[in-house]
Amino acid sequence: MNADRTTSISSRLRAFTIIELLVVMGVIGVLALLTTLGARKLTQGSRLAAATNAVTSALGNARAAAIKDSAVTAVVFRPVWDLSRRQIPQHVEIVTVRSTGERSSFQSNNNIGIAVAERYRPVQGIPTVSLPEGIKVAGPMYDPPGSFGAIASENVYATQVELVKAETCAEAIDFNRVVAVLFGPDGQFLTRPPHGSLNETKSYVDWNDNGGLPNAPADPQDVVPGACSSGNFERFWLQDHPDDECNLMFVPFLSIYDDKAARELKGTDWGNVNNMINELTGPNGYIAQFGDRINFNRFSGIPERKLR
Repeated sequence: MNADRTTSISSRLRAFTIIELLVVMGVIGVLALLTTLGARKLTQGSRLAAATNAVTSALGNARAAAIKDSAVTAVVFRPVWDLSRRQIPQHVEIVTVRSTGERSSFQSNNNIGIAVAERYRPVQGIPTVSLPEGIKVAGPMYDPPGSFGAIASENVYATQVELVKAETCAEAIDFNRVVAVLFGPDGQFLTRPPHGSLNETKSYVDWNDNGGLPNAPADPQDVVPGACSSGNFERFWLQDHPDDECNLMFVPFLSIYDDKAARELKGTDWGNVNNMINELTGPNGYIAQFGDRINFNRFSGIPERKLR
């Protein structure tokens, strides 16, 4: 009797079978995958939120500096990549700049007279802010090169170039602009420099500070023609080299987005303009769907985040 009871208890306490172990391992694997995906999504969301807060703060500081010094002040979003240390990924810097008042003529037109480029320099005392790796800033594109067919330019975004791709022309550079936001001396939000029309006055940042000196060249605006650009329009507007001093594109609103996540989701084959529009920069692209948008109060100029 006791022997039978012992046998019954032993049978109930036997080890797991192979099938049971495989089921348990499968459940653990699924839970681990879900946890990883959830953590990854949470990390991406926190990176984007932190970047949006950094951009909003930088815009507010620049507007306050414009009012304090009674000077036209701009915020520029610049892609930075060290060609001597290619293993380090590029990132976007937020730089506060201000006009020097110096202008260089670059074109003569019977309709608008002499066109000029106005020189800006970084504002001393306002630190540069670096956004997390992969985060970029976009704005509605003006004066697009070529033809985008039925898609109006105001429905297409321009953003920072992926410089490693530009070296080999692996992606269309048509959307690579130096996005900037401009504030007047009273803090008012502007979309073009005061006392200048859209066609006759361009603006650029003299990053290497080689203009305004006694021996400076006649045109201190340095534009480095990369492998993918041709003609003056692309040289002066489309960035395809880290040292380009391209014309600034002052935008009416911003969209901060995770370019790294977009590439993982959509793929990286954006050498075709239409593919780039459909997947990233167009009205149905990643930026429009998942970017954090910042508008500006038309009266006060204060940046306002638009919740999705």
